[in-house]
Amino acid sequence: MSTNSPLCRLGPLCLMLTLCAFSPAQTGPASRITQPINDAVRVTLKGNVHPLAQAPFDLGTVPDSFPASRMVLLLQRSPEREAALQQFLQNAHRPGSPTFHKWLKPDQFGELYGLTDSEIATVSGWLQEHGFSVSRINRAKTAIEFSGTAGGVRSAFHTQIRAYLVNGEEHYANDVDPQIPAALASVMRASLRSTTFVRSLT
Repeated sequence: MSTNSPLCRLGPLCLMLTLCAFSPAQTGPASRITQPINDAVRVTLKGNVHPLAQAPFDLGTVPDSFPASRMVLLLQRSPEREAALQQFLQNAHRPGSPTFHKWLKPDQFGELYGLTDSEIATVSGWLQEHGFSVSRINRAKTAIEFSGTAGGVRSAFHTQIRAYLVNGEEHYANDVDPQIPAALASVMRASLRSTTFVRSLT
């Protein structure tokens, strides 16, 4: 791995979207973020440390100035929108259904099944308050791409980026599960492939 591009393996995760059938227009749901964001009240996103980010490979913590570019934070839709998505996916693939093979454009998909604009604005604002630059919201409204530094990661997510030497190559990953304000827990996923910091170490 080139030392000139320390985060080339910390790129955005691939998001696989299956287009679904047309569904009736939905009224805009209320934001699930109902409490003020208090950085002192946090929850941990379990399962977000790569299995190869282990002590035998550890080269130490990177400097706070270490660039963390093109990070991707994956978001989770509401249970209601997830249920609606699964129902219309079934209808889209069931012969005889009125919506069989009727597809949505990406922007329509986002409006029907993504997060609300208010939720995305709140999460984006929190990232920007911690010094990150938000560069893109995916059209499905389920991911935010942003950039910053390792120091920003430590401050915002209470985890550190460390260097690891695996099979003769240097890699970078968070050392503990990230933490987020409890007020944002309803809109952020908590699985290994959901956070911005998980990257391939193979």
